[in-house]
Amino acid sequence: MTFTNYRKEMKGVAWGPLYNRFKDRALDPADLEAETKRLMMDNDVTNKSGIYPYLLDGNERHLNIRAFTNAMKAKAFERQDGICRLCGVVFETNEMEGDHIDPWSEGGSTTVENCQMLCRPCNRRKGAR
Repeated sequence: MTFTNYRKEMKGVAWGPLYNRFKDRALDPADLEAETKRLMMDNDVTNKSGIYPYLLDGNERHLNIRAFTNAMKAKAFERQDGICRLCGVVFETNEMEGDHIDPWSEGGSTTVENCQMLCRPCNRRKGAR
């Protein structure tokens, strides 16, 4: 058994194709369980059943992570000198929100390179492209 603890999130995972792709790969069940547990407790992971394919293929899209970490937002804020990318006004960090430059809905990643800081009013007006 690769995944040693049964969880309800395992139901509905396409196990057949995953088995066919990764059956010959040496995996440590203890490491997988520790990482599964960590990701299950992570509030940014909104697709918990995606943890299993993610642990096998490393594709973050399975996790449906959309939120930037505070560290990512802080780096983007400093890179922009506190200036909103849309309106050009200077704001304090707590008055701004992280936004995907390349939209998440179109495959944009949740990385510091794809993070821009927008003031709340601009981010609300902008919405998804």
